[in-house]
Amino acid sequence: MNRRGFLAGASALLLSRLARGAASVPPNLQAQLVVKVAAFDRNFAARAGATALVLAVQRGGDNDSTRLASAVVKSLGDLGDIAGRPKQVEILTFASATALADRIKKNKVAIAYLSTGLDDELPQVASALVGVDVLTYGATGGYASKGTVVGFDLEESKPKLVVNVARAKAQNVSFKAELLKLARIVG
Repeated sequence: MNRRGFLAGASALLLSRLARGAASVPPNLQAQLVVKVAAFDRNFAARAGATALVLAVQRGGDNDSTRLASAVVKSLGDLGDIAGRPKQVEILTFASATALADRIKKNKVAIAYLSTGLDDELPQVASALVGVDVLTYGATGGYASKGTVVGFDLEESKPKLVVNVARAKAQNVSFKAELLKLARIVG
């Protein structure tokens, strides 16, 4: 299946879920999009190395945040490789933007997924990740506006990727035009 076909199928899946009352992009669809979007990043293979390390970052003590992070991790585990690389997926409880940036640099994290509950931390996270080679995803489209490279949003009841091009440049992410045509661009 080509990438556009996948995105169209993901849209149909989300619409069927919305008809049943779901209010946001479901975690399994977010996980699928994490995997598919990474394939559009020209620098992903070099960033990931032999195995793509994925961190799902959660807010400790926030049940919604931990539930979403766990669901995304489970869904990622059920999926295949990321852009041709085997993956290792870990959960990290957020301590500080500096600690997150240090962990990403030390362990050569390819992808960091930021769960809900981290809204107030995003400006500090964005600042800490300037010059750090990592593809960041946020649980909502608003996260991309506040500092992740990619976020997931709903527009007119349809899933929409939100891409912050300034953050992408600051974090050495180079998306193909094919993806950018499908996304709402911010930054």
